[in-house]
Amino acid sequence: PIRKKMVKMGTIKEGTVEATPVVWQNKLLRFEWARSNGWGKNHGDRVDGYYNFVDFETDEVVGKPFAYKHAFGCCYEENGVMYAHGVRGNAGATNVIDVFWSDDLETWQSQTALTIPEELKIYNTSVCKGENCYIMCVEVSGPEELVGKNFTILFAKSNNLLDWELLPIEDYNYVPDRYSACPSIRYFDGMYYMVYLEIAPLYRLVPYIVRSKDLVEWEGGLYNPFMWIDDDDKKIAYPESFSEEEIDKIKKAVDNNNSDVDFCEYNGETYIVYSWGNQLGTEYLAYAKYDGGLEEFLKSFF
Repeated sequence: PIRKKMVKMGTIKEGTVEATPVVWQNKLLRFEWARSNGWGKNHGDRVDGYYNFVDFETDEVVGKPFAYKHAFGCCYEENGVMYAHGVRGNAGATNVIDVFWSDDLETWQSQTALTIPEELKIYNTSVCKGENCYIMCVEVSGPEELVGKNFTILFAKSNNLLDWELLPIEDYNYVPDRYSACPSIRYFDGMYYMVYLEIAPLYRLVPYIVRSKDLVEWEGGLYNPFMWIDDDDKKIAYPESFSEEEIDKIKKAVDNNNSDVDFCEYNGETYIVYSWGNQLGTEYLAYAKYDGGLEEFLKSFF
């Protein structure tokens, strides 16, 4: 049958990337990492990075900021509790992941979730409920003899979302022979679906989708890449949120990537959040939609 396609809705924010859409108490929110000023001029005088949640459409903060001096976060909600996992340190790239959890987005508890070999450095993560456990994707860099070329995706498992164990690196990795980054993982009907970043010719970075029954053998989607760079990235989703000067800057911005994809289902539709820009500091957050549920959407690539 003819496939339904995702539709790019446009840019929603400048200088914020690597966000996760999530449903909380029947409202669509975005989990965001507010970067420290060590990441460049877009982040003002912010000394410490942190996480927070915002209303997807209004951008108003929901709850309280938390996880100061952390980076590269992701979130997962279950049974009225929000969990956030992220890398310790303002710049990330340490070997420790902490977990934070809250039932009201106001008061947060935390503990160390995962510590991996110190010669490895962690970047983006993603969490899903799998078969009889929870699974986390862990993007790492490190010695080529240990994890292959930067970047490589490793996997960890947990029974409670708090305490995590890294699966054996030699068996559970994707893919050590080339760049693979920014993973997002979900589980449906016995399959793990993962969207991650590849490098295309002329240094364009675009997401691909793969799936696996066991996190060892992977099948590439028939319809890859998952999405591609085009002028629809520069559409403006909420014009009232930008000045004329900012809109003009968006129209003239260099765009060589669709990266850091994440997604959730809300009211029967799939919301896809992604980043675009020049990978050199000029970065924008945008989103797309698919007229159908998340399981249908991910399976449509195979």
